[in-house]
Amino acid sequence: MFLRRCVHAEGIVQVFSEREFPSVRLWRTREKSDKNMNCDTASGCGGECMQEKWIRCISCNKVTHVTQYDTSPHYHDDHYGEVSDEDHGDEGEEFMSQHEGHELEELSVVKDSFISEGRYGEPLKVGYYEAINGKERFVIKRWREDITAPLQYELIPGYIRTTHHFEVQSDEIKKQMREEIKNPPFDERKIDRFIQIVEEVVSRVSPRDAIKVTGETDSPLVSYGRLGVTTIKEIIGLAEKMLDEREVRQVVQFIHHNNRYNEPMTLLIKKRFTIKKGRAAQPKAREVRQQVKGEVVQKLQR
Repeated sequence: MFLRRCVHAEGIVQVFSEREFPSVRLWRTREKSDKNMNCDTASGCGGECMQEKWIRCISCNKVTHVTQYDTSPHYHDDHYGEVSDEDHGDEGEEFMSQHEGHELEELSVVKDSFISEGRYGEPLKVGYYEAINGKERFVIKRWREDITAPLQYELIPGYIRTTHHFEVQSDEIKKQMREEIKNPPFDERKIDRFIQIVEEVVSRVSPRDAIKVTGETDSPLVSYGRLGVTTIKEIIGLAEKMLDEREVRQVVQFIHHNNRYNEPMTLLIKKRFTIKKGRAAQPKAREVRQQVKGEVVQKLQR
C-alpha cells in the first residue's frame, strides 16, 4: 500500500507498507535532498518542503535540522492490515527544550557541498554537508542507525576536502565505435590505438582544469564531464598520424556525437573526500555572500 510520495531534488518523502518491504511492518522515511536541499515544486508539494532550518547550540556545539515534517505522525499497521497513526515528539521543539537558555544560531548549508560514499537513495548512508554561520565553517555529519530510526547529526568544526581524477570510458568507446563506424568497419587495432591516445591525452589533463559536468550518477562521488575543445584538438592531432583522411572524418564525427551527457567520449569524474577536523575554519567569501543573500531574501519574504 503506497500512502504518500513527495519528490525532492535528490530524495523522496514516502510511506512504505509491509507489502513492499516484508521485513518491516510500516515505516515513514524522509529522505531529504542530499545535493541542493531544494524541493521539486513540480512534484506537487507546493514548495512546502523548503520550510527547514539548521539550528546550532553554541554552548553545546550540537545541531538539529528543523523541518515541517517533524510533527508528522508515524504510521503502523496491525496483523489485520489496518493502518493507523500515532503522534510523536517534535524534534525541533525537543531540541529547543533541551537547550533552553543556551545561545543558539542558525547555520546555512553550503550549496552542492553534500558528499557521501553511499548512493543518493540509500537511507542508511552516512552523509556530510558543509555549513557556515557567517564567520566559521563546520561539517554536519548525518546518519541513521536503522531505517525506522530518526536521522542523527554531529557538528564537526572543520571542512570537507575533495580531490578528483578523470577516467576514460574505454570499454564504452570500443563498443560504440564498433556500432557506429561500419561500411567498412574500423580496424580493431586502430580502435585500440585511438583509445590509447584518448587515455594518454586525458592523463595530462590537470584536475584543476574546468571540466563541464554533463551527467550525474546515483553516487555523489561519480559524475560525467565533457571533453574540452583543447583536449579534443590534441586527440585528433595524434589520431591523424595513424588514420587516412576518411577515417579522420569518421573519428571527428564520432567524438562530437558522443561527448554529451553520459555518452562514451565523456569522462568519468571520480571524487575522494576527507573530513579535515580542527578549529572551525573561516568560510570562503563566496559562501558568506550566499548566506547573507539568503538572509535578505528570508527577511523580504516575511
